[in-house]
Amino acid sequence: MELFGAGLITILTLVCTGGITLIVFGVTGYFLYRMFKGMSQNSGILKTGVSAPAVILSVQDTGVTMNNSLQARLTLQVTPADRPPFQAITTTFVNRFQVGMLAPGGSVTVKYDPNDITKVAIESLGGGVGTANVQAIQNAVLAQDQYYNQLRQTGEEALAVIKKVEETNLHAEGGSLLRFTFDVTPKVGEPFTAETQAAVADASRQKYSVGKKVYVKYDPYGDKKQVALDRSAESM
Repeated sequence: MELFGAGLITILTLVCTGGITLIVFGVTGYFLYRMFKGMSQNSGILKTGVSAPAVILSVQDTGVTMNNSLQARLTLQVTPADRPPFQAITTTFVNRFQVGMLAPGGSVTVKYDPNDITKVAIESLGGGVGTANVQAIQNAVLAQDQYYNQLRQTGEEALAVIKKVEETNLHAEGGSLLRFTFDVTPKVGEPFTAETQAAVADASRQKYSVGKKVYVKYDPYGDKKQVALDRSAESM
């Protein structure tokens, strides 16, 4: 029995070790799949997308490097010539000499999928990084806010559930600018997913957390990827 027990322990050790190895390979494979899938998607957008100027709102280091290049996650304010401005998040690899060009307020040129504005790829890095950073960000956020104000006045009302909340790292006295993703259920038509940004008072954060219901306004004849947050459903 002692030999069987020892053999069993050895087998279990090998099985467990093999299981851990499989898990590690599985996680690594999934990570690589996601990375190369994103790179392939960006390559496709660069070939077929529509070009537009954009301003960098925030930069995050993903911790990924490849061929001595760093991967950064950028939140962008995109301003197309023929449609309302919008925000999007994308990743890009930059060499170490270009890192200084990726700063909030910096300008870039992007290409986006006109059928899905959440898909954006960096076409080229620009300038604009300097004392004008704050002004550039303020102008970009103001342009977006003007579009949302127009939607609040003329758009259709719909009930929505908050699916995701993200910090933008832009703060004002007593509140913060947040990014939201919603599952929207219009009175007429199929449900859809949309995004927006809105300034929320710190005292009201609980009303605008994941899972909460809110009312939004949207353009039923235009781009449903963007909506304007109108009010919390709890206030009714």
